[in-house]
Amino acid sequence: MININDELLNKYLDDELNREEKDLVKTAIESSSELKKKYAALLDAHSLLKNIEPDSPSLNFTKLVMNKISSKASTARQQKYFLFSILSFFGLIVLGITGYVLIQIISSIQASESTELVTTYSKGIGDYFLNLFGQKNLSIFGSILSLIMLVSGYFLFEYQKQSKKNFGH
Repeated sequence: MININDELLNKYLDDELNREEKDLVKTAIESSSELKKKYAALLDAHSLLKNIEPDSPSLNFTKLVMNKISSKASTARQQKYFLFSILSFFGLIVLGITGYVLIQIISSIQASESTELVTTYSKGIGDYFLNLFGQKNLSIFGSILSLIMLVSGYFLFEYQKQSKKNFGH
């Protein structure tokens, strides 16, 4: 005699057994009160599960998902532009400082007759950068950089808050 377990009873309910196995299980169920109880419980569960209708998404599910995806892409695009503008600004500052240092080096070289024109222009540009990065304007640049850091921090904080809200944490 074969061992009748829950798996075999489930296969019997789902009609997945061959004719010989079906007869063996049927006979075992009829002869054992314990198997009758198991079979009845499985039959009840089987009928309940068959009557459950599967959940289906709402009609506008696809639209909602696509809207979320596009809003994420829009946010990412805005952050990319913001980061690009900040990096461009820092690049301009680095370029300005490099130009100033270069002009200071050129102006410190002894002027000869052939480099008199270059020296005149380099002094003019050097004076421009000296005024631009002078004591007064340096504090203005510091203030602008501080403001940019605050705005960047704000955008980072908002992005984290939005991400947590979207993922339900």
